[in-house]
Formats: sequence, structure tokens, C-alpha cells
Amino acid sequence: MSKRTPSRSSPYWVPRHDYLTAIHWCLRYPDWKKELATLPDTSRAIRYDSEKVQSSGGYDATAELAMRRVEIESKINLLEGTARICMPECTEYLIKGVTTEGIRIEDLIAQGMPYGRNSYLRIRQKFYYLISKKI
Repeated sequence: MSKRTPSRSSPYWVPRHDYLTAIHWCLRYPDWKKELATLPDTSRAIRYDSEKVQSSGGYDATAELAMRRVEIESKINLLEGTARICMPECTEYLIKGVTTEGIRIEDLIAQGMPYGRNSYLRIRQKFYYLISKKI
């Protein structure tokens, strides 16, 4: 992992632990996408066809789920937006590269990424630099 951190002479240098935090934060992306897809839709939770609508008073499950959904969507949008800033013409390769554990640059190139190894590494460093400043 130490070879992944940029050197102090790089314009995208951040402290090692901030860099590693950014890497691990990005690896949560697939979990966020899955959770967002599986969160229940609580907009239909209340039935108005009965005489009374009863609530527990203290806990609002609909509000909790809505807040969780907004939190997850903001994380996803932050990651995807930062990727668009760094690599606007082929964002999907950068997202795949920073959110998939164990993927190699050669795999991305084989899938059609138009950048070479050094260009991609520079773009990825910029991405981690920007994301570490935002999270």
C-alpha cells in the first residue's frame, strides 16, 4: 500500500493517512449503491383508509429512511462528481478503478480506457487528492 501514496514532490500530495482514508472511503461506493437500491420505499407506509392513523410519537421511520437516502446519495454524488472533474470524457473507468478492490490498470485499459498507465495514475492521484479534501 505504501507505493500507492504520492510522493511529497507531487502536486497532489496529501498526508499518508488522509490518502488511505480517501482510498477506503471510495471502496465503500459499491456498498452505498447496493444499500440505496435496497432501502424500502416508505412513502406508502401510512394507510389512510382506516378511521385513525396511529403514530408512535417519537420515532419517524420515514424521516430516518429519507435522511439515510439523502446521506448515501450525497456520498455517491460527491464521488461521481469528483470523478467527472478529474476524467470527464471517461468517468466510468476512474470510478471503476477507485471503487473496485484489486482491479489493475491493465484491466481498465483492456476494457477500453483511452489512457495509458502513467496518465491514469496521475488522474487517480488528483482524484484522491480532491476527494480527501472534500470528505
